Amino acid sequence: MQFIHINLLGNTAIRKKQKRIRFSVTILYVTVWIFSIGTLFYVYQTNRFISSVYQKEIRKISAEVDVLNPKLERIRQLYQNKEELTTKTDIYSQKQNRPSVWLTKLIALSSMMPANIRFEEISVETAPAKVKQKEKIRLTGYTVIDSRKTDVNTLNLLKKTLEQSDIFMNDFQRVEILESRIGKKGTIPIMSFVIGIY
Repeated sequence: MQFIHINLLGNTAIRKKQKRIRFSVTILYVTVWIFSIGTLFYVYQTNRFISSVYQKEIRKISAEVDVLNPKLERIRQLYQNKEELTTKTDIYSQKQNRPSVWLTKLIALSSMMPANIRFEEISVETAPAKVKQKEKIRLTGYTVIDSRKTDVNTLNLLKKTLEQSDIFMNDFQRVEILESRIGKKGTIPIMSFVIGIY
């Protein structure tokens, strides 16, 4: 007959050891879990605080912008008005845009006109010319041809008279006959012309 040995104390010691290990693991797990929650809560609170600081700054800047907005709008309007006035002043400050200058020149022109010349159109260019050689004054008209006179050089005489007038030629460089054509106005023989003053 053979005896079976049962070690009751040994099994109890193993169970106790296993219990202690399970307890330690549980404590460790709970500690890690609590630490993780604490860390997440800390990060959340920190982000919330930083966010509140930024929100406060944004509200402050927004309030400042609202206060400054009418002033900035007023400055923009004043700047626009200044630009418009500057443009108008620049145009008027140019000598050729002053009415008194053209009045003087037209009076001088009328005093130099030969009796048989008629102007149909006088056009004046006051804006800066886009084309370099554009005339500043363009005279369009005609002269009556008198068949009893041998000298029909009235047009050249007008050109020469204009060129010799210091009052008229002030601000100008030259006078050119751009076009001349013999024709009739009704039954009267005429020479139509275009004169450019540069």
